[in-house]
Amino acid sequence: MRMKNLSGAAVVCLLLASGALSSQAQQTWQATLGAQSKDMGTQAIAFLPNELWIHVGDSIMWTSQSGDIHTVSFLLGQPLTDFTVGCPGFAMSPATFDGIHCLTAPPLVQGQTFTVKFNATGNFSLICLVHPHMTGVIHVLAKSAALPYDQAFYTKEAADQTKELLKDTDGVNSQSGQGGQGNMGNMAGMGSMDDMVSATVIPGKAQVAAGWGEMNGNGAGFQSTAVVRFLNGTIKVHAGDTVEWTVKDPATPHTVTFGTEPGNPGPPSSNVMMDADGALHATLHFVGESAHSGIIGAAPMNQLNVAVAPPAVTKFRVTFLHAGTYDYICALHDDLGMVGKVIVLP
Repeated sequence: MRMKNLSGAAVVCLLLASGALSSQAQQTWQATLGAQSKDMGTQAIAFLPNELWIHVGDSIMWTSQSGDIHTVSFLLGQPLTDFTVGCPGFAMSPATFDGIHCLTAPPLVQGQTFTVKFNATGNFSLICLVHPHMTGVIHVLAKSAALPYDQAFYTKEAADQTKELLKDTDGVNSQSGQGGQGNMGNMAGMGSMDDMVSATVIPGKAQVAAGWGEMNGNGAGFQSTAVVRFLNGTIKVHAGDTVEWTVKDPATPHTVTFGTEPGNPGPPSSNVMMDADGALHATLHFVGESAHSGIIGAAPMNQLNVAVAPPAVTKFRVTFLHAGTYDYICALHDDLGMVGKVIVLP
């Protein structure tokens, strides 16, 4: 009897040990959400890396490295919803993805993490609800399958992609000179972009580029570089002149906001009208008066699967009737330094 008890205890120990080994084999992989330059003026809008192979039962922890917000979202046939709605609803970290129900993190800010455990095998598309062009894929394999890469590979790949995205701002030079004699000069610091005053007034209209961006793609999805600055953002004009802002980013939207920042940045303020060519237009009569463009920019790449109206306006104009200094911001990215001013001379 004693021998049988010992044998049974040994079996239990073996089972517990087997369970412990199984638990230890379940890995938590590390990935990042976005990245940014030191001055936050250049943003890498990307899952870094945006493709991983893991085992079923493994987890991935994403860490936000950007001042811009992002989500980690898995949609399964649902239309793309507003990032304030979720899929609908939000999961709390750590979350479990079963491959059947949608799952999304709430908008994550810099330093926050979100962990997902994958309990189903398959190839699952990854998307950021804030930036619908920011996509990737997670390949979840059976436990018996060999994984092609280890964590060291993914860490290096994320670092390499970050470096490439943040330095890919060569096109800004050509945009900064539109409508004037602006020259970006040294792009390393990018701190001078807000201080440029060289845009030229032409037939009563001066031009400002609202941001700049460039798309990048690979087999897993899309990433982008976004310069969240007003190029020639500080500009001198005369009373009666009109300034036109044009979004130069193919993926990241912006606003042009004077005065009081609205609680909902989506729609334009009531004093904004539409010109015959489809651009939005406001008139400011005095310093401190409010005018808000609403969200302007290109429609999302996957607009056929969008449940909310996508932005489709890329230009916003303001006519200034009286002299003074008019400060303005992008209501979506002012915390990253996207601000400017219009100096109106008599």
